[in-house]
Amino acid sequence: MNNTTKYISEIVNKLCDAAPMDKVSGHKDLKKYIGTSYDLIGLTVPMQRSLFKTGYSFSKLPVLEQLSIWDSIWKRATDYEILSQCIYFIEGNWKKADAEKVWEVVKTWVDKIDNWAHSDGLSVFYAHLMELIPEVIYKQYLEWNKSDNPWKRRQSLVGMLLYSKRRKTLLPASKLLVMVEPLLKDPDYFVQKGLGWALREIGNVYPEEAMAFLTTHIHAITPTAFATATEKISASVKQMLKFQRKRGHTS
Repeated sequence: MNNTTKYISEIVNKLCDAAPMDKVSGHKDLKKYIGTSYDLIGLTVPMQRSLFKTGYSFSKLPVLEQLSIWDSIWKRATDYEILSQCIYFIEGNWKKADAEKVWEVVKTWVDKIDNWAHSDGLSVFYAHLMELIPEVIYKQYLEWNKSDNPWKRRQSLVGMLLYSKRRKTLLPASKLLVMVEPLLKDPDYFVQKGLGWALREIGNVYPEEAMAFLTTHIHAITPTAFATATEKISASVKQMLKFQRKRGHTS
């Protein structure tokens, strides 16, 4: 048994020991809700986070050594909750190592994403890292924005500024919006949710630029993205935008 297999077994045993047996019947509903093809153990997020905090046999190693271990686990794990444990490690340790070294590892994790929960989990620390090495990550996002992989396209939107009010530094509105425009007609539902979310968050910090973009592209934006993008604007402005959309669709 190699070390990665041993560590995965250690994590599986800890998680399975804590799994409530009476919840097994609900796994299918949870799997459908998350939208994942990975196996589910059936733990709530608070339970998963609590178990992570108890640590593993390798948890006292230097951070970069742990990162290498978690990277190997991420690449080989097939359980949803094990992948979540990998994300929890980065969340709590991204500040403890060189940002570019962390990014070189975790930028590959998007290749294994198949659900919105893990995608958003990556977006959290991708956005943190973007504050430290913006040009490096922005260059990667420009590539992902054109990817055949919808989860990469989603990251190029959501990973820019999750959440905008938590960001100490942000790219200019023009650089943020240049990621949005090419994906206005993207056919993927989760990309459209991410696009609407990105417009909403851009609007929190660049309200004039976001409104101008919405107005200009009011007939191109999908219903899914529009609903999310306008969640926090005033009822009167939202009604005006709806009228403009309706007028364009019926003319």
